[in-house]
Amino acid sequence: MRGYVSKLHHPAIRAVIKRVHLIGGLLLAAFSCWLFQTLPVQAEAVTSPKSCQIGVYLTSLRDFNPAEKSFSANFWVWSLCPFESPKPLESLKVINSKEVSTNYNSFSRTENLSDTFKANKYVFLSQQEIKATFYHNWDTKNYPFDRHRLEIPLEETKLDASSFVHIPDFASSDYQKDMDLEGWEMKNFRIFQVNFPYKTRFGSPGIKREPSYRSRLVVSITINRKSKVSFFKLSIGVYAAVALSILALLLDEEFSGRMGIFAGTLFAVLVNMQTATSDLGSSNSVTLIDFIHIIAIIYIFITSILVVYAQFISESEKEQSSRYLMRRIAVPILSGSFIVLNIVVIAHAAIVG
Repeated sequence: MRGYVSKLHHPAIRAVIKRVHLIGGLLLAAFSCWLFQTLPVQAEAVTSPKSCQIGVYLTSLRDFNPAEKSFSANFWVWSLCPFESPKPLESLKVINSKEVSTNYNSFSRTENLSDTFKANKYVFLSQQEIKATFYHNWDTKNYPFDRHRLEIPLEETKLDASSFVHIPDFASSDYQKDMDLEGWEMKNFRIFQVNFPYKTRFGSPGIKREPSYRSRLVVSITINRKSKVSFFKLSIGVYAAVALSILALLLDEEFSGRMGIFAGTLFAVLVNMQTATSDLGSSNSVTLIDFIHIIAIIYIFITSILVVYAQFISESEKEQSSRYLMRRIAVPILSGSFIVLNIVVIAHAAIVG
């Protein structure tokens, strides 16, 4: 043991020990500096944005206008915040709207009696009543079995999502159950929040061109068309024109008289098609009502061709064959196929919706 201790006091060994201590001290100092520089960055990363609870109560949904691509709504919107400023309703914008008007505004401080923001003794409540007309691209391809999802988007305009976000008030947000939806029925109502991206810096210098996000609260309503009266009004003239053109094959009138009937029915179908397009709005695809009109035009054209063919037969002294062709073959086939074809396309539209 004494020999081992004496070796530790050897000058060479003591020099090695000092160097080890020196290197260890330098490594410890370097690690401390690295840790000191890293901790502030981590503290900044956990900073969360301010938030307020936002709710919507829908009181009216009306003026469904496919031709003008719009609908109107009345609704209440409120905010419940743990702070007095900022006031989110002051910077709230109704997105995708044609006209907006505000009928009532209120702001008050109240005692916090809810489970929201439990750490705060007082909360700040803002309320606003809004009337707006919104753009909506009505897809009437399967009219009158069409279904639509209407949206009311409300967006924060002053602060980005890193500074402020909405919290939807799921418990209180709802719609008035006795609303008159003008031949429609509501199937779904929900409210949700999204961070909407903008790929611009809005003119701010010195900021990188990266997407900025704004908090957006969206009210989504799904409606189905309940009344089919308008479809009956638009289609009854078409069916009457086709029926009249098929019945004309049974008449023993002259060639010119029959062709006059076909010209009249064709004109009626074309006018009715323009009326339907005006009522439902223009569409880039063939709608159910368009398809019914196109079928009607084809069938009227077929009946006119059959009359011309029958005229050639009668001129060749085969009038009996002409009558047999019209009454026993053409009329049943045209009537039956037209009915079946309409049932198929209408059933498909009802299923697809």
